[in-house]
Amino acid sequence: MIKILLPLAKFFESNIGALVHKGLAAAGIGIISYAAVSTAFNAVLSMAQTHYNNIGVDMLALMGLGGIGEAIGIMVGAMTFKVAMNSMKRLGLKQ
Repeated sequence: MIKILLPLAKFFESNIGALVHKGLAAAGIGIISYAAVSTAFNAVLSMAQTHYNNIGVDMLALMGLGGIGEAIGIMVGAMTFKVAMNSMKRLGLKQ
């Protein structure tokens, strides 16, 4: 019995981190955290859009001439990319 338990204990001791990570990922912890981050990001984006649309028409026209809409689109795209990359790391799809 001891001949079986000692190698088994060494195996679990050396690989426990990977086993726990794989087990949690299989349980859906990574997907749940992605959903939470994605929901929070969408809520913040919606709030920013609401505040942007509450600006006066004249100011919106001037901001449009200055390219603020495109700049905001680039920043939102970069933040979306960052959220996606962090989620891939949590899901174990990327190192």
